Amino acid sequence: MTTVLVTGATGRVGRHVVAGLRAAGVTVRALVRTPNLAGPPPDVELIQGDLYDVDAVRRAAAEVDAAFLLWPSFDAAGAEDIVPELPRRVVYLSSLNASSGGVWGDVEELLRKADKDWTFIRPGGFAVNAQGWAREFRDGDVVRLPYPEAGRSLIHERDIAAVAVLALLDDHHIGQTYELTGPEVLTQAAQVETIARAVGKDMRVEGLSGDEARQAMLDQGADQAVADSAVTYWASLVDNPEPVTNTVTQLTGRPALTFADWAEEHADEFRRLSTAEVADRYVAALTAGRVDEALALAATDSVRVAPLETDGNEVEVKGVQAVLENARRAMVGREILGVDILGPLLSDDRFAVRFTFDQRDTATGQRSQVTKLSLCTVESGQITREEVFNYTPPHS
Repeated sequence: MTTVLVTGATGRVGRHVVAGLRAAGVTVRALVRTPNLAGPPPDVELIQGDLYDVDAVRRAAAEVDAAFLLWPSFDAAGAEDIVPELPRRVVYLSSLNASSGGVWGDVEELLRKADKDWTFIRPGGFAVNAQGWAREFRDGDVVRLPYPEAGRSLIHERDIAAVAVLALLDDHHIGQTYELTGPEVLTQAAQVETIARAVGKDMRVEGLSGDEARQAMLDQGADQAVADSAVTYWASLVDNPEPVTNTVTQLTGRPALTFADWAEEHADEFRRLSTAEVADRYVAALTAGRVDEALALAATDSVRVAPLETDGNEVEVKGVQAVLENARRAMVGREILGVDILGPLLSDDRFAVRFTFDQRDTATGQRSQVTKLSLCTVESGQITREEVFNYTPPHS
């Protein structure tokens, strides 16, 4: 039976690659930094490690037939050490702009030089990046964006994954480069209008200047070079929209998914949820082990207060990324064997959830139970504060 290593398995495209491989009866292995937070299906083999770690990649690639590679940076530094450790067959998620150089072109060249049996998948803009407008949809009726008339042929992440799965399972795709787009060009203003129809809400578009757009990206932590490149690219698309290819249809035998299809599927992410809806989705995500989906329900500047979580001291962290990093630190040396969830218990703009974890100390093998109560505050359809109370029964 074929075994495929998937990197980026919990990401926007990777999770669909995993699903497609499993549906085809393939054994899936995933390289993840924190297995206990990854939340994949139970039949996916998890290898703990970072893609920049040569030893971890070597372990993950042992005795696999192929790999789906997503390089997680806008810089190819380190890839020269990682690529040789991958199996001979590699399907690489590149970019429509790879021929212009940059990280995507650099990694493609490394795969060629390593004499891999490669397939390069070069998608254009991802439809899922429109999620960046979700807060403006939830909190008001105006979306501010650069170059509203920039034309893009955005592709659904499920179509990218579908092509990747085909390439991984059929050697006829070796040595092929596939340029993938959605089936039509839409201006950014038309994209906002399409989402607004799906959500059932009137929205206006206000254009940002290039300098305003660049500063907004810098404020969100983007690298200066990336911000400059993005703004220059958006400006170019006003007079020279992105191309449209029919590669998805040729390879899959069905029409490519439209941006309207994507908007319908993701409409709930753009409307303000009730406290009950937030609570139900939060619990459902954590029950399935999908921490990323649970955190997507939190405001970007949400606060988490966790008494007794680290050496008996109270820990307060702000921001989704900081919350995730804190959770990873808390999981070091622990393996979660099972979890019992009670809730959500609702009260106006708050809800509570009780978690009881069956866990094992990875160093000693000792099993124990930990009960945690989370009290979450919801404002404008997002979790803005989580207060955590832990209780660990004394050992008998």
